[in-house]
Amino acid sequence: MSISTVVIAVLLLAVGLAIGFFVGALHTRARDIGRSGELAGAMAQRDALQAQLERTQADREAMSREFQRLSGEAMQRQTLAVNQTAGERLAETKLLMEPVAKSLHEMNDRLLQVERARAQGAADLAQQVASVRHSNETLRRETEALVTALRKPQVRGAWGETQLKRTVEIAGLVDRVDFDTQVATETADGGLRPDMRVNLADGKVIFVDSKAPLGNFIDAFQTDDPDQRTRLLDAYVANVITHINQLGAKNYWRLDAGSPEMVILFLPSDALLQVALDQRPDLHEYAARHGIFLSSPSILIPMLRAVQHGWKQAAFAESAQQVATLGRELYERLSTMGSHMDKLGRSLGGAVKAYNETVGSLEQRVFVTARKFGELQLADDELSSPRAAETSPRVLTAPELVDDTAALEAAPPDPATAGPGSPATPASAASHGVAGPALTQLGRQGEAQ
Repeated sequence: MSISTVVIAVLLLAVGLAIGFFVGALHTRARDIGRSGELAGAMAQRDALQAQLERTQADREAMSREFQRLSGEAMQRQTLAVNQTAGERLAETKLLMEPVAKSLHEMNDRLLQVERARAQGAADLAQQVASVRHSNETLRRETEALVTALRKPQVRGAWGETQLKRTVEIAGLVDRVDFDTQVATETADGGLRPDMRVNLADGKVIFVDSKAPLGNFIDAFQTDDPDQRTRLLDAYVANVITHINQLGAKNYWRLDAGSPEMVILFLPSDALLQVALDQRPDLHEYAARHGIFLSSPSILIPMLRAVQHGWKQAAFAESAQQVATLGRELYERLSTMGSHMDKLGRSLGGAVKAYNETVGSLEQRVFVTARKFGELQLADDELSSPRAAETSPRVLTAPELVDDTAALEAAPPDPATAGPGSPATPASAASHGVAGPALTQLGRQGEAQ
């Protein structure tokens, strides 16, 4: 309900109340004056009231029209103000929501990218799962084929020998240099052919034999019955013990008199040795009583590394012997060369002395007579006097480079090599021949070796 309607209803109610009041008053007055007079007065009042009512109705209609006009203008102004305020608030809201809209747009783009990446990742994952499934199936078939092949004794033997050779190569040994494989030897008890013979640095050898008792081992880990697995592992350990007994009875060390009385039993996998030791912890002691030492790749590699180190030390010792031999030879040759140099120095000293004597004779005897030609004006140019040689050859003072040591001690100090106030004593001679004592010590070390 609008405000104008309420106002009109209030006005009508007031007019009705006023009319009712006046009508009641007329009726009362008419009863007091009389019916006739009162009726005339009442009629007159009625007419007046009727006219007043008409005027009131006219005023009401005018007031209603004015009120409608004023309420319309107020409503229009209020609507304009509300629209302006709403527009301003909408502009402010848009300004505030711009970063949010931008973030939502960026999030939408990012979600689209993530969705595309997820779809691509799902496709790649499906492809990888299919590839893994195919690889697992291929691996399963190859594993079954490998297990089937390893059940054959000849295949197990070839695998064990290959593992042994690969382990030795990892340790740094060279085939046909540091070790030999399948070397057959005939003995009085028959032919012996160890899988490998490792050469030591001192001319001795160590024999290695590879065994791969995989039959019961594979069956033990394929069964789900714990009792059956225990029985198969006991059978596997029994096979290892059988190989120890058979290998100990062959006595491979008899093939080389200087070799250690031991044979290495090589198991191609660390798991084979570990399972055997888990089933029988005293297996190493049992094998050692038969001259057999158990090993796996992790044990044999450091053992062969020690062998390789022995080879290196032997090579170093041989190189040191060669260095000592070369040192002695160099020392002898330096001594011979020193004697030749001493003779050459003495010869140069004699040549310098003869040159100086010749220059003295030329100046004192020949030029004296020749200058008389100038006094007789028979020659225009003057004769130039040659200069004497002032530098003498350095004398060798190292005892190792001079044959006649007694002559060296009796010889006067060399002014060219001796400083002021320091004659060429044996101490200074040692300072000039620094290589002499070092070569002497090197020669003595070579003779000691």
